[in-house]
Amino acid sequence: MLCIAFCISGNSAGQATGTADHVIEGSKVIVELVRALSGKKDPEKDPGCKGNYADLCIENESPNSITVYFEHRASAEKREVVVLPKGRECCLQAKVGVWTYDLKLSGTIVSIRKGDLLIEGCNNMVMQIR
Repeated sequence: MLCIAFCISGNSAGQATGTADHVIEGSKVIVELVRALSGKKDPEKDPGCKGNYADLCIENESPNSITVYFEHRASAEKREVVVLPKGRECCLQAKVGVWTYDLKLSGTIVSIRKGDLLIEGCNNMVMQIR
C-alpha cells in the first residue's frame, strides 16, 4: 500500500513540505479504503430465543389421559400433545404469537376447554390441568 503512495507521489525528496503532507494524507486515505474493502465482517449475533420461540409444558393432574391440540394463528402450525395422568409433556421451541388450544379427554371428541394462549419469546410457560 505504501508502495502505491510513493509511486503516486513521485520523487518526494525535492518537493516542498506542503506536498509531503498531501502524500501522507493520500496514503492514509488509501489505507482506510483497503481496510474498508477487505475488512472482516462481524458474524451475525445469535439473538437467542428472544422474539423467536418459547417452551410450553402441560401438567396433567387429573386421573385421565388428555390430548391438547394447538394451532398457531399466524403460521397455521399444528401440534398435538398427549399427556398421561399425573404426567407432564412439553412443546419445545413453540413459535411466539397466539396459539389456539383445544383440550380433550383422550379418545373423545368432546372438548373440555378451548381458548387462546399468547406465547412471548423466552417465556417458558406451564399449563396445569386439574
